[in-house]
Amino acid sequence: MRNWLKKNKKIILFGAVLFYLYFRGAGDHGLIDPVEGVNASVSLHMFAGGNYFVPRIGDSLTAGRSIGTWWLYALALKIFGWGEFAVRFWSALSGLGMILAAGLSGGYDSGLPYYYGDYDYEEYEVNKEYPSRSSWLSAYVCAGMTGCFAVSQIASSHAIFSCLTAFAMTCILRYQANKNWLIGAHFASVLTFIAHGPEGLILTWIAVIVYSALCEDWALLKDFFTWPAGIITTIIIMGMYLLVMIAFNPNILHFMRCQNHIYSFGGFSGIMIFAFLNFVPYHGFLLRAIWEVLPDNYPAEKSPELFMLIWALIFAVGAFASGDVMALSASLPALSAILGRKLDEWLKHKKFSSINIAVVLNILILVPMLYIILPFSLRSSPILRASLMSLIPWGLMTGLFIFAAWHYTRTKQIVKWVRNVPAAALLCLMPLAGIFNLTSEIYSIRDIGLKLRDIIQGNDKVIQYGVNYPSVYFYTLRNSELIGTPLTPGVDDWQFTTDEERLHVLWGRKERLFLIIPEDKNPSKPLPKNVYHIIKAEGMLLLSNQ
Repeated sequence: MRNWLKKNKKIILFGAVLFYLYFRGAGDHGLIDPVEGVNASVSLHMFAGGNYFVPRIGDSLTAGRSIGTWWLYALALKIFGWGEFAVRFWSALSGLGMILAAGLSGGYDSGLPYYYGDYDYEEYEVNKEYPSRSSWLSAYVCAGMTGCFAVSQIASSHAIFSCLTAFAMTCILRYQANKNWLIGAHFASVLTFIAHGPEGLILTWIAVIVYSALCEDWALLKDFFTWPAGIITTIIIMGMYLLVMIAFNPNILHFMRCQNHIYSFGGFSGIMIFAFLNFVPYHGFLLRAIWEVLPDNYPAEKSPELFMLIWALIFAVGAFASGDVMALSASLPALSAILGRKLDEWLKHKKFSSINIAVVLNILILVPMLYIILPFSLRSSPILRASLMSLIPWGLMTGLFIFAAWHYTRTKQIVKWVRNVPAAALLCLMPLAGIFNLTSEIYSIRDIGLKLRDIIQGNDKVIQYGVNYPSVYFYTLRNSELIGTPLTPGVDDWQFTTDEERLHVLWGRKERLFLIIPEDKNPSKPLPKNVYHIIKAEGMLLLSNQ
């Protein structure tokens, strides 16, 4: 045991650091409505109500192209209990899965040694240790990317989608060494179909077709679509899932043609800001690495890097085409593996010109965007504006990364470059957890929800006036009526009325009524009975008629 720990101490240490970074804030803040509120409430209804095939929030039907993610959340609620950590557990775990997939892809057939010591590289080159240095660098890059961390902290299907597609593509990449990898590719892609929707399966197929056509590698196309073990795996799992849905919830087949729950990031400018932030702090390095991977002719020469580039491009196009910018995270493992392999190549062969170009590009892109344009763009993105106090230390940490990359490149300290620059990117993640805490102060009603959970009983009713927080059901296991607020996309048949008279009628009855209302908003006419103040939190008031 001691020898195993000594041999794998770097893997254990790296895993422990990542586990801390990705799980430390999973249960510290309230659900961010509406996206987390919808997913958490549906999964709680499955767990508490026992119906795992018809997604609902209380009495309200909920649309979703696939419901596998809600199954996972319901399972986590059973294991970890009724809390935010349970519904974020699978996202955080999937973030670590994305990092593992990037490391496996980056280390494929590299033939390069892992190196992380204080010796000259030439002295260490004879040691064919695994994971290779390219594998470590790929994992480091993916772990430090803002987009990978961000989706792992949100209760949605995006991290699971990105993790499963990454493993599917990694298995395809490795199948030439062992054809059995194709079983893993088909298995992971069909699980993506169940967890997120059909696009994970379709985009995987498109990536295989595009790569085969670009390289005229028809063997890959033939093997992927005709190898019996893989095809049987897909048909059996997908067939069983579709049969279950047809038997218990045939409407799910209609919902597969619909969009997922997609919410505004502040218009087009907000979407572009969010897309830019996905790749912080590696923009210049990625551009240089992609430039060297681009094929010079057609048919293109086959290479793992070209396959990864097509993988990233297809999933990025799919994200923008669907309007789901969070799905960009599916491209991050591939881009991380490309950069990890290229960094290994540059450092091994001492291609300081390539590193210098990458560092200069990174400075030219990140410095004006993060320290000039982003501050002026805060007003277009409410989420960024709310998170200012965490964005400032995050910007300082990113500046440390930029300086470290420039300094170790200028002084040609390869060993310290490999050790310290990716570590600086991981440090940038530390303040990001605060962004979710600050955002939840505006988009969460955790304090009010927990207070309601403690005091609501019997025939008590809950009404939301002028707001719509789906997480009310998660915190209380009670339906809530809505007055003067739009419905949540994808949630149908919610108890909803625009008639304020409904509020006054209910307020005058004997039943106890709880009213969630913004503190700066009042009904158009006074309520007919006494109004009792229960709690004020997150800019909201909880009132009662008794």
